[in-house]
Amino acid sequence: MAGKVYFCPTPIGNMEDMTVRAIRVLKEVDVILAEDTRHSMSLLKHYDIHTPLESYHKFNEEEKLNGIFRRLDAGEDVAVISDAGMPGVSDPGGVLLAALLKEGRPYEVLPGPCAHVTASVMACVEEGRYLFWGFLPQKHGQRLRALKELEDIPVPVIFYEAPHRIERFAEDVVEALGNRPMVLVREISKIYEERIETTALDFLQNIDSYTIKGEFAVVLMPKREEETVDVEKALREKIAEGESPSKAVKLVAKEWNLPKNLVYKESLKL
Repeated sequence: MAGKVYFCPTPIGNMEDMTVRAIRVLKEVDVILAEDTRHSMSLLKHYDIHTPLESYHKFNEEEKLNGIFRRLDAGEDVAVISDAGMPGVSDPGGVLLAALLKEGRPYEVLPGPCAHVTASVMACVEEGRYLFWGFLPQKHGQRLRALKELEDIPVPVIFYEAPHRIERFAEDVVEALGNRPMVLVREISKIYEERIETTALDFLQNIDSYTIKGEFAVVLMPKREEETVDVEKALREKIAEGESPSKAVKLVAKEWNLPKNLVYKESLKL
């Protein structure tokens, strides 16, 4: 009987974010394909998993296929893990899954940690509607073209970005799309997890006041209709309706898709 491939998500921060099922599968399979074996070793040691590890990353996905299929034909079960999160989501795994589908071979995708899903909840995306994009291209021109193509998307778009490129990301947003509101979530599920609600321009102007460490998930808000809002007037109207100042800030920020910290600054003028 042919073996099966299991795509197993791993913690995106806190080591305890492993499911019981994922731990069991990693113990039971014959081999684990890991994006970085040195990185994954600490996770396996933590859960007393002694399954053999093999390197499997974006630079050897294609060349590994024949060896994986030979294992499956011999009846071995294989698990695929990335350094963090769901394999195949901005991580190795997609090439193998496409090959499995093409040949009709069995596989299972286990549910578990995924940074863009967590970020969408932390950003309070309305009714969970958003577009996940992942990493922008490396080259400046390609990045701008990709952003311009997303200009009229009516829902938030979630990107992944490394700390050394986050400033460049905000600069590209301003150049391609103007001053968009955005929520940056960094170090998800780690000790220094942080949620930053801002705009691309405000982030750039105050970048020295932010901690630029750890991986970022950026929730870029959609373009609003060409209209301006008098924030102070909107706040006064909410307060006149009986809302408290703090509640008025929340309502105006949500209604006009504005960062709460900017609306709060306006509220101080009242």
